[in-house]
Amino acid sequence: MRLAILFSGQGNQQPEHLRRLRAEAPPALAAALATAIPSVWHDAEVTPAALLANRVAQPLIFALQASLWQQLRPGLPRPVCVAGYSLGEMAACCAAGAFSVDDGLALCGARAQLMDACVAGPAGLLAIVGLPAAAVTALAAECGLAVAIRNGPDHFVLGGPEADLAQAASLAEGQGAARVVRLGVTTPSHTPWLAEASRAFAARLQPFSAGRLAFPVLSAIDGRPARHGADATAALARQISTTLDWAACLDAVAEMQPDAVLEIGPGNALARMWSERETAVPARATEDFRSVEGILAWVQARA
Repeated sequence: MRLAILFSGQGNQQPEHLRRLRAEAPPALAAALATAIPSVWHDAEVTPAALLANRVAQPLIFALQASLWQQLRPGLPRPVCVAGYSLGEMAACCAAGAFSVDDGLALCGARAQLMDACVAGPAGLLAIVGLPAAAVTALAAECGLAVAIRNGPDHFVLGGPEADLAQAASLAEGQGAARVVRLGVTTPSHTPWLAEASRAFAARLQPFSAGRLAFPVLSAIDGRPARHGADATAALARQISTTLDWAACLDAVAEMQPDAVLEIGPGNALARMWSERETAVPARATEDFRSVEGILAWVQARA
């Protein structure tokens, strides 16, 4: 069976994901999380807002994905490829063997810190659906924003300061956009504002650049496959401040001719994006199931 795996990005994390990790994480991972995110790990009443900050969200989501992957891996065929949406590329590289879970958790903490250090005031990302590329590009230029992600021909994400995002949201709605959504992210990821974070993170990744990967990791920047640690870590550093072309990445997944696509959450946005464009190849997200056994049963039924 040819299985492709997608790892979600930030924005859909909820207190339930934290509770699941507390219940299911192996002792070593739980101890590492208690150190990495102490502000929420021991808090009995965590709100969704408390999980938005990069310093919490990035280690939390990576740990959730790494834990799920470790539970699923013995029952899954070796993937023909993996890819990760934004932060999800960290988990994709870890799954392929670029670095260990412990190292990945520490790297996510460093990634969050470096990204936050580039931003002086409120900033983030804005999704716009239903306007053509030319209109969104012009809107970004008018508002002083940058195109952060291309998800499809009429689905874009802009990044920049909060006040400029608010202006762009108002203008996009006035131009007839089908949907305008402020995403649950606190930095203008994948834009030139974070160029220094890319340079610094490249240095942090240097010790993990050797060796061959267990399976290809497709870059969210352009879908290019990395088969060695050097290529994967170089893409990880670049994507912090480079526009992501997720549509091109999904094209590259399709070229691998998978029989099924599995999204490892949080959320199911990537599975929905895939299903909208590739109706003949089934896709599901781990969030759709109540147990690991249910996920594995669905994958095995596709074989």
